[in-house]
Amino acid sequence: MNLSLILTTSLTKIITNFMKQFKSKLVLTVAITISLASCTFDDNANYSEFNSSTDELLVKKFKTAPIFDGEIDEVWSTTRPLLSEASVSSAGSRVITLNESSNGNTALEPNDLFEPYTGESYKYSLRGGHDGEYLYLLLEFEDAEDSQDRESFYFDPATKTWKQENKYANNKNDKFYEDKFAVMFPIKVNGTYPEGFATGTCTVTCHSGLSNPAPGQKTTRHYMKNAGELADLWHWKRNRNALSLSVDDGYVTTDPNAGKASANGRKSDEGVKMYNDNPVFTDAVTGMKGPKWVKKDQTNYYWITDAELASGAAQTVTGVAVNGTLTLSDGATIDPNRELSNYAQGVGLKRFPSITINPGGAGNDFRTDTQVRAKHNGKGWQIEIKRKLNTGDPKDAVFVVGEEIAFGLSIFNNAAIAHGMSNFKTMKIE
Repeated sequence: MNLSLILTTSLTKIITNFMKQFKSKLVLTVAITISLASCTFDDNANYSEFNSSTDELLVKKFKTAPIFDGEIDEVWSTTRPLLSEASVSSAGSRVITLNESSNGNTALEPNDLFEPYTGESYKYSLRGGHDGEYLYLLLEFEDAEDSQDRESFYFDPATKTWKQENKYANNKNDKFYEDKFAVMFPIKVNGTYPEGFATGTCTVTCHSGLSNPAPGQKTTRHYMKNAGELADLWHWKRNRNALSLSVDDGYVTTDPNAGKASANGRKSDEGVKMYNDNPVFTDAVTGMKGPKWVKKDQTNYYWITDAELASGAAQTVTGVAVNGTLTLSDGATIDPNRELSNYAQGVGLKRFPSITINPGGAGNDFRTDTQVRAKHNGKGWQIEIKRKLNTGDPKDAVFVVGEEIAFGLSIFNNAAIAHGMSNFKTMKIE
């Protein structure tokens, strides 16, 4: 074999080996990149490689903030996740009926308000970052269903009356509500956080065994223990915040009725209310009740927008006959007796929604200044949250770079009140 052939053969082997090694490294690099970019709450085992925490959220200083759209940008893979679970525990004795459908019959409702959900636990991942002006959070939690069927109206042919699905589930098959989450932070007043919040988080605002409940009143309520104390409460509601693209921002304060079931320390921040959840119309002539708003011939819809009512795409109800027939603002009528299956409890495709919604301040007032971009991906929720570190609202928590702040988180899976709780967490801001 001549020298030229030997050199050619050797060079070919070198190039071949190099390409194999390069290809192997390239595949490995791509695999690692994909793994980092696609980690979710379903991949909890993978997070151990990246030093995850179960109780501390480390808020990273971003060089470039994520695009705020509900998609998971690669920059999130550079943050350390807090991995935990929100578990539903007992809420204590109910004492008095809560659902109107029970008509005071306590045997129809579970003794514990959370009973149909007790024992459920929802895995979640929470990641954080900031750019010096805004706090960014990415919350992912497991939930196979995008729950929207919230207290919809159905027709009872036996009594010829319109009724609503129960707000509070009486059993595991009686769940008709929207998905939600809530986060609570302490607010520093005169340089001091609420007593006990650093170690107790949400639990210090929750008071049970309250006395003298009236029909529909729960015996567990949120309010602050001491005068002057405040807590910031972010409450995202899947349906009611669909246009505002925000949490329903509020706060917890003291209440003069402390110790009684009438106490309620939860208040809303200043701003435009982004929904109307008072959906019952009462006919002044017949005395019959029914839904307040409808969209004719629509199926599987769970809210009506104020814009649809203004344009005539949706109608208000102006009359309810003794047989349940509805008269609408445009003169049309809907007789549910002609299509009972479409208005049947639990399954009717034309059941009417219980809310109207609007954009509210759409990020331009204190009630909507904590913005949200949410997406249900078929396995669960991926939710980006964006809020200024300091909004200037004295009813908002201030997030200070270099400091820590305690918080608690709750997840409501198709539930009005029964929530998985995850307390005793700390957020550390780089």
